[in-house]
Amino acid sequence: MKKHCIRLAIIIIATFGISSCIVYHPHNAELPLLHKQGQMQAEGSLSMSAPLLVSPAINASFAYSPINKLATQAAVSITDFKNLYAQGAAGTYFPFGKAVLECYAGYGYGISYFDHRSESQTKKYYIDGHYNLVYGQVNFGWAELSDGDFDIGVGLKGGIMSPRWDKITIDDQGLRRIEETHDDAHFLLEPQLMLRFGWEQFKFSINASYAFLDGWPTDNNYFNYERFSVGLGIHFNF
Repeated sequence: MKKHCIRLAIIIIATFGISSCIVYHPHNAELPLLHKQGQMQAEGSLSMSAPLLVSPAINASFAYSPINKLATQAAVSITDFKNLYAQGAAGTYFPFGKAVLECYAGYGYGISYFDHRSESQTKKYYIDGHYNLVYGQVNFGWAELSDGDFDIGVGLKGGIMSPRWDKITIDDQGLRRIEETHDDAHFLLEPQLMLRFGWEQFKFSINASYAFLDGWPTDNNYFNYERFSVGLGIHFNF
């Protein structure tokens, strides 16, 4: 099974590097499956989004249980060094043997920027803005299976996104003007899947997530967002 997972990881890496323009993509580093006091985890990963196939996102996350049944976590994601997202959350966990249920409440903040360059258009434009996300998340899975070599879990994240993105046009004289703004609040639903394999303290991770934003505008492509994201990372359990 480990050989098949490594082959899948190689395929994911080989598809990185294709870029496009988006304002939001799903995030993949939020299923720590904490199950005991004093447990500390850190993970770094690369993820690629679809269907627009954006440049790979660099992700990092940290999780810690300072006291029994208290779980804390933080995560950051960077794409093209122009799109940044960071979040923090706190919650609790309920272990049942190897199985564990986690519940979190958190807050996230993201910024997005990209240029649109087209020789066929007389007007060039760029998108610049940010968004706030208040969310809750429930994770369920099995930790430290097969003598600590495997973790597997699923998560469901839901919350309210409050964005503010501006489409800013640049005319032939270089003058800038806000031509269109997207600032409607949306309900976000984001299911996630995670597999970690390796050793008790060091594992490779494969994760995937899907984003659904209720009421997202469909009459233009200025404020695109990615629906699906898959990533590969390394995971440390201290």
